[in-house]
Amino acid sequence: MTGAPHAFLEGDMRVPTSLFAGKSHKNYAKELIMKRYLILIGFLVAAVCSSLSAQNKIGLQSNATVLGILQGSAGKTVELHLNSGEKIGGRVDQVSDNVVHLSHLTGAEFFDAFVDGKDISAVVIRTGGK
Repeated sequence: MTGAPHAFLEGDMRVPTSLFAGKSHKNYAKELIMKRYLILIGFLVAAVCSSLSAQNKIGLQSNATVLGILQGSAGKTVELHLNSGEKIGGRVDQVSDNVVHLSHLTGAEFFDAFVDGKDISAVVIRTGGK
């Protein structure tokens, strides 16, 4: 019986180490345990990240106004739906009592816009998935 591993000739029924690319059975078992721990850690990290992104949700208060929501969204990118049916998107720079200043307009990044607060019918804010 030439070519058979030496362990099989002596009657030892352990798996030959050549199947595991030179690793012993104990090392293979340790590696398998480490892979399982890494998968578990990956799931834990994913769960923590998803709970952190859920904390970015915007809460609605009973006395909320469109301009108040925009003031709380300063620095974020929003999309404003206007009473005329048009949409305008950009980053909220400033909000006064009547006017919203948007910079970096969507599709026209080198332009700014000043929108009358009375003309805004809805505000769309992206809260997750940067």
